Amino acid sequence: MANETLRSDKRTNSQIRPISSVLSSLNRADGSASFSFGNSSVLCSVYGPQEVKIKDELLDRATIDVNIKPQIGNGSTTEKNMERIVREAYSDVIIASLHPRTSISITVQITQDDGSMISTIINAVTLALIDAGIPLHSTLLSVTSAVMENGEILIDPTNEEMKEATSVHVFAFSNTSNDIVSSESTGTFTEDEYFKCFDICKLAVSSVLKFVHTAIERKLQKEQKN
Repeated sequence: MANETLRSDKRTNSQIRPISSVLSSLNRADGSASFSFGNSSVLCSVYGPQEVKIKDELLDRATIDVNIKPQIGNGSTTEKNMERIVREAYSDVIIASLHPRTSISITVQITQDDGSMISTIINAVTLALIDAGIPLHSTLLSVTSAVMENGEILIDPTNEEMKEATSVHVFAFSNTSNDIVSSESTGTFTEDEYFKCFDICKLAVSSVLKFVHTAIERKLQKEQKN
């Protein structure tokens, strides 16, 4: 198509980068997973349910603790904001009522950041929670989109593309209902642009779901052989 020009990394506008993941990559964690969209990659570890300090106890559900570590140096407001997004996204996805007065600790180490980082983190967290055997209402998966100055919408944008975008939109979807669970937008955009991004991301997340299903099946097959 004339308006579907190739991007700097040879992708079309609607194409996500190659996905890769490794489950159970950390022996000491209850669950762990790496996840990457192209050059954006993270490593997530999950601990729990485990004992929690009395002051942090919740009588009717588990406490969900999220810690995101940058690639270099100490955390900033950027990481704090991502922690909030992840915590809020999973507050109704994790069946926390099954483990009252405990904590589920989620730690994410950013190993390389080349855009679409929140989506990369959410997908890694979901895989790590599944690896840890944490009960979930649904599988939560995410895709990011960016609206460019010429009106084009790019899926899974790189850092450079995000810098040039007029707005960036992160969507997380439930696999059971296909409904949106979390949405974060930055920049200036119209209502029409927002819903176009929503529709495009909803289509794109199906390829992430297919990958996740395959990754989980491979893990189960490996465990059965052992």
